[in-house]
Amino acid sequence: MRESPEESALHRQPAQQAQISGVILPGWPGGRVRLPRPRPPRFVEVLVRRLPIALAVFAGAAAVVGTVVVHPGSAARADAAVTAQAAAAPSSVRRVGTEDFADPGFAHLGSKYYLFRTGAGYGTRWTTSGGWSAIHKSMAAIPAWVDHSKPLLWAPEVFQSSDSRGALYVMYFTGESASRHVHCIGVATSRQPAGNYTPGSKPVVCSPWVSRGYEAIDPAAYRAKDGKRYLIYKSDYRNASGFQIRAVQMDTQTGTRVVGKSIAKIVSSAKIEGPSVIAHGGKVWLFASRGDYINCSYNTDVWSASTFWGGRFTRVKTLMTTKSTRLCGPGGGTVINVGKTTRIAFHAYVDANHNGVKDSNKRQAYTGVLKWDTKGRPYLT
Repeated sequence: MRESPEESALHRQPAQQAQISGVILPGWPGGRVRLPRPRPPRFVEVLVRRLPIALAVFAGAAAVVGTVVVHPGSAARADAAVTAQAAAAPSSVRRVGTEDFADPGFAHLGSKYYLFRTGAGYGTRWTTSGGWSAIHKSMAAIPAWVDHSKPLLWAPEVFQSSDSRGALYVMYFTGESASRHVHCIGVATSRQPAGNYTPGSKPVVCSPWVSRGYEAIDPAAYRAKDGKRYLIYKSDYRNASGFQIRAVQMDTQTGTRVVGKSIAKIVSSAKIEGPSVIAHGGKVWLFASRGDYINCSYNTDVWSASTFWGGRFTRVKTLMTTKSTRLCGPGGGTVINVGKTTRIAFHAYVDANHNGVKDSNKRQAYTGVLKWDTKGRPYLT
């Protein structure tokens, strides 16, 4: 099958230009100017945590009415061989630039693919006839409800809906609440996919236990077959306990307003985060990261259920590890269906020697194609 120009662009490097203070500089290698920064001490990394975060969930699963309770142990043995196809790096995987691009939100909007990254301004780039654009800010200002002294803006997710005026582009994002001193999730909207996202004046979702210091991070969007929209996120206590993947129903038209209470979809005794949900083959698939986000143990798991809201999610397999991809800590992913093709964007640390040890704290973005085996399970090609 011949690729469209947009699909071909997924296999090319970004255009050789950079935007610095609104000025495009042609021919700048790597697309952006970055000054070297010293690596922080380990305890600082752990306390400041995340920019897609964590997880050592070698999960085995006991279900509780629509919720899966995960305990470390049995799944580790079941996954002992993500091996045979791990010998060589998957051939569909392509790096998108050399910049720091953690937690890539991934969307196909109109005729283009878009990536959005963690960090102030939620930098975005999109496919062009020559590969990928330079990085541009998609949100001009820090949201009013976010602590401006430490905004901790993470993990954007963008999708298209509509309102009375026509097409509406919606961004879910994470920020540190100035009033609650904990992470919550906000919503921003725009009339164009690449930028000018305007955030609401207050968060749309916080953890049910926000008053006890629990956070809500890593939002994802899912629209079910019946048209209902859901916001899926991670809740936990200071990245130390109480790990859950939760979901709340949003208004059907725009996906910007909560219309019900949240429920737990996965409950874990170990770290789990960064959910992404799609439908395929009559099932709903939930992808999530696990392991320690600050090193190469970070990886990606897959769960499935018969339906999203009322279904019970069961852990299926490990999709990506450092060994299977030859990339350090592949996680923070977003999975999308475009026509009959399933694609994924994720990040990984720089590990030039492929020795399972990161070279720096920079996480670069990658895209790849997922296919489905004879048992209906996804794998990275």
